Amino acid sequence: MKKVIARLKLDGNTRKQAILCILALLVVVFALWFLSNLSAHQRRATDDEEAARLSEMIRNAAESASPVQAARGIAGNEDIVAYIEIPGTSIRYAVAHGADNEFYLHHDLRRRPNENGSIFLDYLNSPDFTDRSTIIYGHNRQNGTKFYDLQLFQDLPFFETNKQIFLRTMDDDLVYEVFAVFVTHINFQYIQVEFRDEDDFLELVHEMQRRSMHPSDVMIAGNDRILILSTCTGIGPTGRLVVVGRYMGLTL
Repeated sequence: MKKVIARLKLDGNTRKQAILCILALLVVVFALWFLSNLSAHQRRATDDEEAARLSEMIRNAAESASPVQAARGIAGNEDIVAYIEIPGTSIRYAVAHGADNEFYLHHDLRRRPNENGSIFLDYLNSPDFTDRSTIIYGHNRQNGTKFYDLQLFQDLPFFETNKQIFLRTMDDDLVYEVFAVFVTHINFQYIQVEFRDEDDFLELVHEMQRRSMHPSDVMIAGNDRILILSTCTGIGPTGRLVVVGRYMGLTL
């Protein structure tokens, strides 16, 4: 009987030790999780601050005669090819043109890693904006930066009173008129740079017009040029908000 009681006491002590070990392990796991989240939060805050500081410097410099040249000097980056501005929004950013469509998703204009990314031109596009279809990408940052304000175009009164997009390059000041706004998924191949012919181009334009949430009387011809602004919707990994404008010419 004494041996049985001793064994029970031993089993009880073992269980207590096991419970204490499990609790200690849980504390360690929680501490590591907390520190990891804290580090990620601090990293995001730092990225936001650096992105805001760089954008503000470039915006101030954009008031000069050559915003592209000024932005290149500030960022030390010859990839900068344009400066985009959309009246009625906070979208006023330098536009980069990289070797692919991945790098500037996760790097700022100084080519430093930053989850805010940059506003950038599709790598297949010509940096002089003479392609039939030009695509510019930017994140939909919930802090209100990058292409966040594209969502304003979903509101009909805003769409009707804010239809101009301005692009300043090294040589020209271009203006586009917005004619289509739609939400889609990446299974719709609106990202096209090359076309077989004018009919192929117009087929894409007509499909974007059909999908647009607002009507527009802007007419598109086969020899026209369009500008596509693309950002994520924040709802799922494949949702996209797209704003499309027709090239209207050079500003005076």
